[in-house]
Amino acid sequence: MKKIILLLSCIFVMTSMFAQTSFQELTLEKALEQAKVENKYVFVDCYTSWCGPCKMMAEKILPLKEVGEYMNGKFVCVKFDMEKGEGRAIQQKYRVSAYPTFLILDTDGNLVHAVVGGMATGDEFLAKVKIAFDENSAGKLGVEYENGNRNMDFLMRYIKALVQSCDLEKARKIAQDVLVALDEEEKCSEPYWFIYENLDLSPVGSGNMMYLLKHVEQFRKGVGVEKVDSVLGNLFAIQLEDILRGRNKNATLADVEAAGKLLDTYKLTGQQYLYDYIALIKAIKEENTDETLRLCKDIFPKMPDEKIAYLYFSPLTMLQYKWNNKQKKELVAFTKQLIDQVEMSQLKHSLKNFADFGIPHLGEN
Repeated sequence: MKKIILLLSCIFVMTSMFAQTSFQELTLEKALEQAKVENKYVFVDCYTSWCGPCKMMAEKILPLKEVGEYMNGKFVCVKFDMEKGEGRAIQQKYRVSAYPTFLILDTDGNLVHAVVGGMATGDEFLAKVKIAFDENSAGKLGVEYENGNRNMDFLMRYIKALVQSCDLEKARKIAQDVLVALDEEEKCSEPYWFIYENLDLSPVGSGNMMYLLKHVEQFRKGVGVEKVDSVLGNLFAIQLEDILRGRNKNATLADVEAAGKLLDTYKLTGQQYLYDYIALIKAIKEENTDETLRLCKDIFPKMPDEKIAYLYFSPLTMLQYKWNNKQKKELVAFTKQLIDQVEMSQLKHSLKNFADFGIPHLGEN
């Protein structure tokens, strides 16, 4: 009986090991050779030792049975630390800049697809991987592009596929080639709007973004007021939130007032929250704690959890030596009110710590 139990235990352990994604100790060259023999692709897990999401994927997602069954049947899987050994060359060759990044290569070592970032579930991860084998994948469309296909509809699909596979450098280049071929009316029309509204394709300060800002009315006519104003509002929000978060420490009160005047000129629809940002920043710059407290009570209850998580704490700590005891008590009460409002458990924990320990000690050395 003991032998049977031991045998069953061994079978169970072996089955569990087989089910999870099987990474092999191979050089990339050997992995490509093996993939050619087995008629598979190569899957490369690009990680670093300090990357938290990399560890999460390695411990929680890649060992899942359903993930392992798909990955082992489709790929020869290898992993490399991007800061050691062969990993350095892989990082440079495939321009890996975020972690984790998962590369899908054909047997010649060509990049078919890249999946960037951690995923919360196995299903989400597999869905991102399977995009590589879609007819509109960057890899398949790339072959057509290299063969000379320059049809405009094709180029639009290819740009979107490149963005999805995180090959942003090539996506921006082709997007720019597309825009250069258009006349002024076409540039401001719906089919090409996705280039302007995507900050990966049209980063803040880029030529595309400057073109949008100079032709707002044409875009509103060609694309629609709501869509254009949403993007413009997001541009203002990025700049103002950087100030609120303390990431832009050089912005002056004059800069903020100038941003308010510029915002007035665009007459954006449904973007009142931007004026709230400006008012809050001005109150902080002027060290007006009464007004800052009033604005916080008005602004933050209307925000989603994600915004509260990265915008609430910095404005209060910027004025840490200015709060009086009465204001601190009000801040504690208000923070506890936010705890009851938010749903994210980690945010509840952070707010509770701030109310119990952070606020009472504001201003202390």
